[in-house]
Amino acid sequence: MASPPRIAEWLNEVDNIALSSTVACPEAEAGYVRAMGKLMRMRPEGLGGASLTAKGEADVLRAVMAGAFETAALRLLPYDARVMTSTSGSGHHMATVRLSRQRRESTSSGSTFALALVSALALAAVDHYHELAGTLPG
Repeated sequence: MASPPRIAEWLNEVDNIALSSTVACPEAEAGYVRAMGKLMRMRPEGLGGASLTAKGEADVLRAVMAGAFETAALRLLPYDARVMTSTSGSGHHMATVRLSRQRRESTSSGSTFALALVSALALAAVDHYHELAGTLPG
């Protein structure tokens, strides 16, 4: 299991992405998808779920380089994650992510599909940690 400071640092970075990606402009989505890919690759043990593999991160980066941000964001998701998305059609996208064995789903928004999905995934990772730690209200 990873040491508490390492987990705390990782969670802080992921939480920052969860919050800032909700207000990011569409031109910033490549950076957010890349950053979340790196964080999912570096995911500390003990947080539940598997880290993104090196091949998985490379696939995400290739999709970003090709401008396929939606595909890249979907590739960030663990294979057993559940996801739901919607859009109002006016530049407001919503995404809900539920990680394996996560009791609650995590929902967020963004100016693009990719930003909403990155934000919801990041929020789900933080929420899942708190569920595992028993620090969320039942």
